[in-house]
Amino acid sequence: MGAVAATFISPPAQADNPGFPSWADVQAAKADKAAAEAEGTRITTLLSALQDRADASGRTAEIASERFHRAKLAEDAARQQHAALAAQADKAAAVARTSRMRAGLLAASVARGGGGDLQLMLDASGADDFLHRLATVSQLSAQAQDITRRAVADENEATALGAQADAAATVLAQRADAAKAALDSAQQAVDDAGKAVAAEQKNADRLVAQLAVLRGTSARVAAQYAAGVRALQAENAQPYRPSGTSPSVPSGGAAASGGGSSTSSSGSSSPSTPVGGPSGPGSGQTPSTGTAATPDPVAPAPVASAPASAGAPNTAQAASAVAFARDQIGDPYRFAGAGPNSWDCSGLTMMAYASVGIAIGGHSATAQYDLAKSEGKLVPYSQAQVGDLIFYTDGGGDMYHVAVYSGSGMMIEAPYAGVPVREVPVRSYERVSQVARPTAASS
Repeated sequence: MGAVAATFISPPAQADNPGFPSWADVQAAKADKAAAEAEGTRITTLLSALQDRADASGRTAEIASERFHRAKLAEDAARQQHAALAAQADKAAAVARTSRMRAGLLAASVARGGGGDLQLMLDASGADDFLHRLATVSQLSAQAQDITRRAVADENEATALGAQADAAATVLAQRADAAKAALDSAQQAVDDAGKAVAAEQKNADRLVAQLAVLRGTSARVAAQYAAGVRALQAENAQPYRPSGTSPSVPSGGAAASGGGSSTSSSGSSSPSTPVGGPSGPGSGQTPSTGTAATPDPVAPAPVASAPASAGAPNTAQAASAVAFARDQIGDPYRFAGAGPNSWDCSGLTMMAYASVGIAIGGHSATAQYDLAKSEGKLVPYSQAQVGDLIFYTDGGGDMYHVAVYSGSGMMIEAPYAGVPVREVPVRSYERVSQVARPTAASS
């Protein structure tokens, strides 16, 4: 993200956007206090709209990316299944060949003995038919009958496993096609999001510079002011939360939990960056002039009445995973990225826990949630501890975003194209009501 300068020096040399204030408008308004206030309000509203559009594009890209991750995991599972069945079919076929050879030797022995059923065997149409005909020869001894029955069973098993392997190959091809389609869709969505964020950022830089002139402050403080206004508006809007979602502060936090952003991703490690910049209640950004805002301490909310289903975290492992994630702050977002220098959301959390030897479900937010659920490692959000994983869903069954809780109402995330890895206040909009605790003992 191209952050604006910390202090305003001169107007940027770019053509006026007809939908935004011109520099002439700003200079004219600056001379009158009421006009300056009105123009400042207009600019702040425009900045909020820019952030909303950037976040909406990012959310669309996140959802498409998660669909790809899910499709890719399904393809990988189908490939493993096919490989296992193919190996079993090959082994069964080798056993069947050996059994047929033994049965053939048996048939030759019967023929040499002048068995009257020789012609019956010679008329067989294939190996399977031959074995079944051989089993009807009356002169066979008990041992010979066992050899024949074993050969028939081996042949049937080889045939069945071969059919299963063929079916698995068909499923694999279908899932590979689905993964390819999901990949194409996700890449397009990510590209679109990156372009949208860049376009909104260009306009936001200009608007923040204008707002700084009107308010007689630095661009950094102007950006914080605009983000604070947007946060208050989002909080008053009471955005949708999935059923059971608690907007309260986690019991392990000491600052507002944040959230309420009008879209899935907002906030930034750089307060001078409006698009992708801090937003949502608890962001620590409040409307003010001249000084940067600081977080207001909030007492921890009461623990939810529902008991936790997972035990206490391993604090050392959790702290190490968070430290790994924090070390990546500033690294760029990359679709399907899992390091070492670029990331997407689930790639960051996956590798953060891989760094302490914990597998959390693979490169997919949904898979990470599902594994934690299957292992009994989910707890209510109100009981979140450092290192727990926070999930976001659009209600369609998949988790489109995951972040790691870093304490005091903050989380570390790889948000979307155009916005780097960052530590921001936890958002409540579309947040899942439970968090995952990878370091807890499996129940």
